[in-house]
Amino acid sequence: MAQPFRSKTGIYQLRRKVPAELRQALGYEYKRSLGTRDPAEAKARFAEEWARSEAAFALARAQARGADVLTERDMQQLAARWFRSELKQLEATGDFASWLAEGTAWTVEQGSNGQEHVELTTLRQALDEDPEWDLSGKIRESVKRALAAGGIPVPTDRAKASRLEAVFKEHWLKLSDLAQERHSGNWTAQPTVLEDEPLSVETKAPSSRPPKLLELFESYAAEKVLNDGDTRAVRKTIGAYRATVEQFNGLFGEVAAREIGRDMVRDYRSALSQLPASGDGIRGLSAKQLIAKAESEGLPRVSPQTVRNKLRALSAVLSHGVRMGHLSENPVTASGIAKAAAKAAGKGAAAKRKRKDYSKKELKLIFSSPIFSDRGWSPPRADFGKAWFWMPLLMYYTGARREELAQLAVRDVKTGGEGELIPYLSILEAADEDEGRGVKTEGSRRQIPLHPDLIERGFTLYVASLPAEGQVFPMLKPNPAGFFGANFGKRWASYLRDEIKLHSSASPSHGFRHTFKTLCREVGIPEDVHDAITGHAGSGAVARDYGSMPLRRMAEEIRRYPSIASVIAEA
Repeated sequence: MAQPFRSKTGIYQLRRKVPAELRQALGYEYKRSLGTRDPAEAKARFAEEWARSEAAFALARAQARGADVLTERDMQQLAARWFRSELKQLEATGDFASWLAEGTAWTVEQGSNGQEHVELTTLRQALDEDPEWDLSGKIRESVKRALAAGGIPVPTDRAKASRLEAVFKEHWLKLSDLAQERHSGNWTAQPTVLEDEPLSVETKAPSSRPPKLLELFESYAAEKVLNDGDTRAVRKTIGAYRATVEQFNGLFGEVAAREIGRDMVRDYRSALSQLPASGDGIRGLSAKQLIAKAESEGLPRVSPQTVRNKLRALSAVLSHGVRMGHLSENPVTASGIAKAAAKAAGKGAAAKRKRKDYSKKELKLIFSSPIFSDRGWSPPRADFGKAWFWMPLLMYYTGARREELAQLAVRDVKTGGEGELIPYLSILEAADEDEGRGVKTEGSRRQIPLHPDLIERGFTLYVASLPAEGQVFPMLKPNPAGFFGANFGKRWASYLRDEIKLHSSASPSHGFRHTFKTLCREVGIPEDVHDAITGHAGSGAVARDYGSMPLRRMAEEIRRYPSIASVIAEA
């Protein structure tokens, strides 16, 4: 989790690495001072500054997609804000001469002595007399500071950037004109700049009618797409959150978002815990009907984890309402109910599942089972082709997510590195490779070196036998939500449970990801290396977020990862 960074001066900062595609607009690093040396105060300010950084990143992404982030009026407004700030400081100091240029000099004779005088002119007059006089560097610096203060990305379109500099230049000249008036004693002259109003990208004042919860959700969903992109994962999250909001409305009616208080959130948590987890005929029933059915028929109730997840969904929407100025607080977090639900879910998870990774005995049972033996096993119902054999092996040897592997195209199996060519998997390294596929986060785009055992078992030969423009697992078809591995995951879970009688606390597919991390630690593979292989963000110093992990280094370390044969022998 991101935390305030303490600088050498002791003042805390927010520091975020900027993705490569946004660096032209935001620079290599997004850094803002929190203005305090107190850790507690820094944490409080950090949350607010983080929200501003999210808005800045969202604007930069929108600009990268071709959106017009700054209108002509916005440019005038930014320059007017800069003008008012500079004028306030200027009038406080009285140093008006600093905004004037030296003009004609003359000497006044006083007896045997002479006193030299210099005429002070405006910058506008100075430029008229000497067009080569260059203010561009100072103007660009003013533009840069004004954009940073407003969390606005630097325009990447050269024509737009030039126009913004021209607008600021005119305000520079206006400030010099006014400085001359003040210097000569005229305090009645007033600047002709725009009055302070929000930019088109800034939060507008809430309408007279407060938004309903569902309306607030629609605003939240639009912001999430803007921030995170219109990906399958984002659409899945939005769909789940919409269902939660509609269920909330089914319990309490279509209330205005600001009417949702702490008492209502407490009642919502109580109602959630009464919902049935399963049962015949529950599909299509309202929330109140579900609770009545669960009570009358004694149906099993939802888990504390489900209650926590639904509260998180509601909290995300309400937090958006706070950021947009519609709500004064998020009652889910302010009441402590979210924390209590998370604690209950943690206790429930601990009681239900002690391990998230497979034990070596469980791995032996899996990889000694019919799929990996010579007994000619064939799937009972679903024929996924070679995915039955290769998907579990890839999950074990790479720690990749099931969907990352299920969606692989043949062109994603590559060789690279300097000197000796290293076989590796490309997990959508570039965004333009997506083509209906996706990754969980931008940090999930990566290279994964292939373990020698995968090559010895014939994985690269298998891939070479496939059509160059096809999928690595052509029998895996995307479900309606666009996920290639969803149906395989269900059948794999059934195989473990019904075919080989494995009852593990590890998740059927994701358990391999936890196993990979466990075994990497066991053999001493450095954390930053196996984080790079699995696509996990580093949790150490800020410096870890800089640079990239070389493919050769990952390939060297992956050779230390235990082969399945050695695990089976040890179990």
